[in-house]
Amino acid sequence: MTRAGSLPLVERFGRLSAELTAAERENLKLLLSMAAGGLLVGHARHLSEDLRREALETAQRSLPKLHDGKRPAFTTGIVFRGRAPFFSDADIAAMDEESRANRYRAARFHDHYVSSGAPLAREMALSSDINDFLSDRVGPVLPTYKANYLYYDAPGLGIDPHVDKDEFALNVLTMLEHLPENRNSELILYPPDQEPVHVQLAHGETLVFFADSVTHQRTRTVAGESVRLVSFGYHPI
Repeated sequence: MTRAGSLPLVERFGRLSAELTAAERENLKLLLSMAAGGLLVGHARHLSEDLRREALETAQRSLPKLHDGKRPAFTTGIVFRGRAPFFSDADIAAMDEESRANRYRAARFHDHYVSSGAPLAREMALSSDINDFLSDRVGPVLPTYKANYLYYDAPGLGIDPHVDKDEFALNVLTMLEHLPENRNSELILYPPDQEPVHVQLAHGETLVFFADSVTHQRTRTVAGESVRLVSFGYHPI
């Protein structure tokens, strides 16, 4: 596969996506996500370096194509990064407290723990302030009623490169705690045709990004490290 030859395949994925049902499109996205994720973590070592790079670029470029006409111009996939105006200090403190209280309810999901549907988090996810903020930047969105507390608080927890399901197409991810100050675990985004974007959020900071279009991962925690986040899902209309 050459660089010139990969582009028609990317365009064909886009055209194919337009003909699929929502469920079929999710399956295609999963296959492309698995391909990109596997290549990023070093699978397919039997292939030449050039071929692995071309295969990865094809998978990464194809993922945004599955949403042609439903996304703004695609760059890194990041919509916002920093202290979000839609969360007050009191909001952050309240979610911090609720996340701590719900840790015992968290279930293991692959290599991290998730607690879903906590009352305050669900209420915050439906906030008109968040909805207005997102709509001003990416156009109309719908909340998916998905609000998860995420925990990476034992050695070796993390999540391999992937893209999210449709219910977290647009992910509002907020850091509640990351200890100690000397951190190992980080969020990495792999936008197509660009260098990886390394993200370390401070307490109370938010990342808003197209999680269904850009491959991303959380690298593994080490002994003594603890990460707590809250994640809200939205869907562009």
